[in-house]
Amino acid sequence: MIKQKNTNIKNLCNELLKSLESYTGTEQYTKIPFSDYVYTDGIKALIDLCGCSWLISDFGILLSHKKQYEKPFLILNIKVKDDKAVITLKEDTDEKPIYTKKISYTDFPLKEYEFYIIDKVMLLKGEY
Repeated sequence: MIKQKNTNIKNLCNELLKSLESYTGTEQYTKIPFSDYVYTDGIKALIDLCGCSWLISDFGILLSHKKQYEKPFLILNIKVKDDKAVITLKEDTDEKPIYTKKISYTDFPLKEYEFYIIDKVMLLKGEY
């Protein structure tokens, strides 16, 4: 039964990733409440598919109110293990995080996911 559940979760994650890969641009930007940031159609799909509006709104608000994190290019990465997560912000792939947040519980379905924040726009890598 557990092996079946793990297979179903893996299949779901593969379907999510495949669905998100189809986003290569955006037709509409959505404003993140209480922030100066917006997100693309691809991020909207990520929110809808993964139920992670908390991730987008938390970081939109954080970045709007903590000017030291306001950079022209950022990479946001979430890594999940055992229903816990670590979220990092980096200025580039090979650099150390400028911000790290540990989440004690998450139901985010992917083991790891990364997207960009460019000039106050949150977007999937494929939309870059």
